[in-house]
Amino acid sequence: MSSKSVALSVLACASGAAALSAGRGFLSMDAEMQPQRVAKTLMRVEDEWSAQALCSISSDAAEECSTAATSFQKSCSTIASSVVRASSGQRENVVEYMNDVCTEMEKQDRHRARCVEFGQLIAGAMKEDSYENREHFDVSSLCTRLWTRLTKEEAAGMAQQHAQEAKAAATEKSAEEAADAEEAKRHVQEQAKVEAASKQAEAEAKVAEEAEAKAKTEEEA
Repeated sequence: MSSKSVALSVLACASGAAALSAGRGFLSMDAEMQPQRVAKTLMRVEDEWSAQALCSISSDAAEECSTAATSFQKSCSTIASSVVRASSGQRENVVEYMNDVCTEMEKQDRHRARCVEFGQLIAGAMKEDSYENREHFDVSSLCTRLWTRLTKEEAAGMAQQHAQEAKAAATEKSAEEAADAEEAKRHVQEQAKVEAASKQAEAEAKVAEEAEAKAKTEEEA
């Protein structure tokens, strides 16, 4: 399901949300908006957002990356606005529902942290007046802030990855150089042994030759 589908699912339950009493489950009572289902979909959407952010900051970005920011803004705006409208503009309802959605994600999963961040940004952008939230919610600024955070996070992640790769390459190079040095040392040692053995053999041959010459001289005498 695409991010647009998430937004449409939210809108689908908006008409029925007003008839529900305020409090726990104003959205989750709708089958399409069960926190568990939305959490799974939102995780896929978050992956799309991360990919768009990474695409936009890559030095070798493809041509299609030029629209990454626009695509994100449209997706983020649609989802955030739909959640606010479906909540009848009630901030406490949004906080409660997004908390339920995020709780469905694994505690250590990066998706959960981003889900919480998204929910906090939505709630933080809402006013006390529910009408103002329904009719004049400033979703553009909200999504711009989220986009800025996403690109910074992806840039930091990319820098960390490059640093790790450089460190791994340096470690590998160091290991190769150490291996080469050890091989050179072993070669020198073996060469020295060969030369020593050769000199010893020459010395022994010379001694034998001198002994033979001496013995021959004594025989002739």
